[in-house]
Amino acid sequence: MKEFLKTKTITYNLMSFTAFKSMLVFTLLLEGPKSYEEIQKFLENHEYLHETVSIDTLRIYLNSLREIGCTINKKTKNGVTKYSIDSHPFLLNLNEKQAKSIIKIYRAISKNIEVTDLIALQKFFEKISHYIENEELKEKLKNISPLTNIDSKLISDLIKFSQNNNEISIYYNSSTSGKKDITILVDKIHVNNGKLYISGINSEYDTYASFLVNKIIRINSVNINEKTLQVPEITVGYRYNTDFNENVELLDNEKIVEKNDNYLVIEITSRSKFDITQRIMSHASKCKVLYPEDYKNYIISTLRKMKEGYIEK
Repeated sequence: MKEFLKTKTITYNLMSFTAFKSMLVFTLLLEGPKSYEEIQKFLENHEYLHETVSIDTLRIYLNSLREIGCTINKKTKNGVTKYSIDSHPFLLNLNEKQAKSIIKIYRAISKNIEVTDLIALQKFFEKISHYIENEELKEKLKNISPLTNIDSKLISDLIKFSQNNNEISIYYNSSTSGKKDITILVDKIHVNNGKLYISGINSEYDTYASFLVNKIIRINSVNINEKTLQVPEITVGYRYNTDFNENVELLDNEKIVEKNDNYLVIEITSRSKFDITQRIMSHASKCKVLYPEDYKNYIISTLRKMKEGYIEK
């Protein structure tokens, strides 16, 4: 302690290397069964150690882990003995109520963070799911992210394309028109209503559109030539009927332009008609579009098509 207070530096003499190496062995064995040679090589290549550990010394570390409650087994196959940790006292014990709280908080923050941060969160939940014994809760936490079951390389490529505003050609499985090639000048990759989208200018129709990432079969090509992304913003006004003392949560691109006891008039501004429509639809019967007239006609037409889809011929 006197040495640390004097130098403010952690040195070899200040560390309990039996404890430190035991922790390293514990971490290594959590990855899966390891042989003595694999453990030895790991410790030799460690940035703070660089030393050889004998089999007898290794047993000291393993016994130290047993003393704190770890169940360590060894199995020999084809003359190679491997050590594994079958259980340990550091398992997370989340009950269903706690898990639901975590999921609720995650869904709230996932609406307002970058996809790169979502990737980090997804890796975190994948890690902690390994330490949960309740299989149902484990699956819920593993599948909490809107990025689940989407190829990580595809996501990282789309992030790069959105940062550079690249024009890309994708082979897309449309729910309405089937599989087809689509060219899009990429603007952003984002989460909307718990799903991952890529948005930009659809070159075929010269309109701003959004596409589900999990519907992208492959990326055909990337145009590295610079193109200017010029998309006019759309402002839509709608009336939202409020209940008594209702707390209405606005999006970052929304603002209240009129307010009384029974309703709010809200304006939403976006370059994406798709995003605006999803927001309007999420309010259901509590919402009525007021302006502009062309968007009002568009939403009426959309609702009629939806109604027709539910009416049998």
